[in-house]
Amino acid sequence: MFVIRGTHGSNHGKRRQRALSALGAVGIVAGLAAGLPAAPAGAVPVRAAAVTQPHPDGNPVACDGKVYVSFGDPDQLYTADRGPGTVQFSALGNPTSFLYNAIGVNPHDRFLYGTTFGDIGNHLVRFDGDGESTDLGPIDGLPPALYISGTFDDKGNYYVLADNTGEIYQIDVASRSVTNVVNVPALADPELDVFDIAFRDGFLWGSTDDGAVTRIDIANEIVAFFPGVLPGGEDFGGVFTYGNGDLGFFRNSGQLIRVHVKNAAGSNPVFTVLSTQTTTPATNLDATSCFLDSSADLAVRKDGPKKVEAGSEITYRITVKNVGKHDSSGWSLIDDLPARLLSPTTPTDGCEITDGLLSCTGGPLAKGESEEIEVTGTAGNVTSPTTVKNTATVFGDDADPHKDNNTDTASTHVKPGDDD
Repeated sequence: MFVIRGTHGSNHGKRRQRALSALGAVGIVAGLAAGLPAAPAGAVPVRAAAVTQPHPDGNPVACDGKVYVSFGDPDQLYTADRGPGTVQFSALGNPTSFLYNAIGVNPHDRFLYGTTFGDIGNHLVRFDGDGESTDLGPIDGLPPALYISGTFDDKGNYYVLADNTGEIYQIDVASRSVTNVVNVPALADPELDVFDIAFRDGFLWGSTDDGAVTRIDIANEIVAFFPGVLPGGEDFGGVFTYGNGDLGFFRNSGQLIRVHVKNAAGSNPVFTVLSTQTTTPATNLDATSCFLDSSADLAVRKDGPKKVEAGSEITYRITVKNVGKHDSSGWSLIDDLPARLLSPTTPTDGCEITDGLLSCTGGPLAKGESEEIEVTGTAGNVTSPTTVKNTATVFGDDADPHKDNNTDTASTHVKPGDDD
């Protein structure tokens, strides 16, 4: 069940300071709230002269399956290095002297952009592949506000959501000017706390504080809420899209939760939480990704005994292999273990079993490399010979050109024990 809300009702939302007191930046944000109030509905923003920017000098950011994260005070840009069960942050460049958020990678020039806030006001800032920042100046037509949610679409349009106002501004970074305003009053509710957005299938995706996934229809100015997908009660400050279309949600308390979305553009999308990785807790957290140059053909194989007797041990071995021509930046795997596999356990790093569901995460796999997962349990009692089937599915972080080898099934014939 989900709820759709559109451009109706009054906008009584007030801007929230997004846990910046934990950053020691209360004075900065208080100054923003006093000196840079959000523009009331219908107000004409003060416009600066738009300046067309030439193509940036320097190296663009890497787009071979990289996930970028920024957090802290002072603000620091990082790459998020995914591995078995964990995500490590590696600093990219030096901390900035200003606070920023709403980061995204422009697919046209492959530089990373964000929007500043605090004493500096709302400027467009650009980062190159070495993490070096350039303050490009104010954005023409952008009202003063707190912008903590941002992303680019496939055409290179930059979207930023004004915190607790419901107004989304479409920005042309080349001319540094607002080109469209999307008004979704339902997003103004301060209880929602949508702290970041990512682009997929023509929609802007995010999440609320209570764990609902949000899907914003830009063209029709409506938002759909899909409750119960994520754990509630905490902020998800960073949202990004994997190369295969899955959504990644960084929880400020120190988790990366990966969600697979089937029928994403349909009336009834289906959400599956694939994996959870632990990472460093952070404040002023934001995330984006770039998979433009990333593709990997991952395959999975599941092996197990052909025949066993009830009460005996069963061991399954699952192999994830990169069978393609390009390196993989990472992967997740799920396996809904059969009910007749009792007390399943796994010693494999990066894997866990919860309520019979095996979930694993892995780091980069070079072409030709493989990783093995082991699961052991006890064959449950049966009253007659029974075939137990078990299917594992791998989800590559990158686009996968051949999905027919992402799933494999092992069948085990279980016969009653001697005492049955």
